[in-house]
Parts: sequence; C-alpha cells; structure tokens
Amino acid sequence: MPMEFNRDFDAYVSSKSGAMGEDVTYTPAGGSASVITVILNQEYIDIDTSNLGVQGYQPTAYVKTSDIPNIAVGDAISIAALKTLDGTIYKPATNYKVVNYENDNTGFTSLLLEVQ
Repeated sequence: MPMEFNRDFDAYVSSKSGAMGEDVTYTPAGGSASVITVILNQEYIDIDTSNLGVQGYQPTAYVKTSDIPNIAVGDAISIAALKTLDGTIYKPATNYKVVNYENDNTGFTSLLLEVQ
C-alpha cells in the first residue's frame, strides 16, 4: 500500500542535513538526464551452488518510485565521487547500468546496478 503522501519520503531520501540520500544523474535509455536522489547500498549476496558458495556485493539504489515512473533495464545511473567532510574521496565517481528493478508497492523501487 503506498504511503499517504509522496512527500512523506522526501526527508528520508534527502541529500541534505545528514540524511541518507545521494544526488545522482539518472538517464533513461534514449532519454534525457535528470538529477534524482537515491539511497545507495552494497547488498551482501550469498549464492549456494551446491558444492561451492559464492559471496559478494550487489550495488543497489533505493529511489522514490515517483522519481522514475518509466524505469527500464539498461537505464543509467551516474554517481559523483563521494567525499568525507574534509574533501577526501572515499568512493570514486561510478557509472552504473540498471540490470533489474523491483517496485515494492509502498512508494520505493530498488534498482539492482552493474558497474560500467
């Protein structure tokens, strides 16, 4: 069930005032770029292949569904370098491709990303 108001998410995903969000550039395949705010995460994955387990991390972005109404596999997300308060880069600028997505029907969509 969607939240009553889309603006209920605004403070949560904000990139201002120490909130969890990061401003990124979203470019739909064949479309124009726009700036949206996402929550970036590196989801831990563990794949059981019967005899040999494989572990790793899957870059994931959580975004308000209303910001990406026509999301599609192949769309691009570009993230500027992430820096500490003193300007030290702790994650370089990265370009991603959307390889899968899931609308959770509460107002958020998770994007599975692949580094380009």
